[in-house]
Amino acid sequence: MSSDVKRYHSALIGLHWFLALAILGMYVFGSFVLDDMHNDAPGKPALLGWHLIVGVAILLLTVLRLVVRVRTPRPAPLVTGKTVADKLAVGMQHLMYTLTVLIVLSGLALAYSADLFSILFGHVGSLPKDFEDYAAHDVHGLLVNALLVVVALHVAAALQHQFILKDGIFSRMSFLSRD
Repeated sequence: MSSDVKRYHSALIGLHWFLALAILGMYVFGSFVLDDMHNDAPGKPALLGWHLIVGVAILLLTVLRLVVRVRTPRPAPLVTGKTVADKLAVGMQHLMYTLTVLIVLSGLALAYSADLFSILFGHVGSLPKDFEDYAAHDVHGLLVNALLVVVALHVAAALQHQFILKDGIFSRMSFLSRD
């Protein structure tokens, strides 16, 4: 980490925004399409297959993002002068990574326990009547809701930094303005 670095590496910026959109898309798709669709609907297996594939891609890209973050120079942490708030910000970043990984792992646990790999990719068997009987389904949903809360706090903190503290936080994670 170097104090003369003003922005995160462009790969980190790209992964940040791509993952933000992918995770938001997966939430909308999972919550408002898949959850509302009966398991005997003809198109549900194909949609679940895509949901599973994109979820694994999010996991792999999150790991890649962590590797890029560790291996590239980054700006010095922004400090507010409030020790608790500054430590909380770091903790929230770690929590977002952790929740993202756990969400994918709980989705994979659901897929495994419901034999979705055989059903979706081997075309053997059929979907269970519903997924409510699987503990991994409940865990998956709870983790998604927790991530939504943490992301909302992340966005609120970024807006506070940009517009109240006026420390230029957006320029650190943007392609738009280069110094």
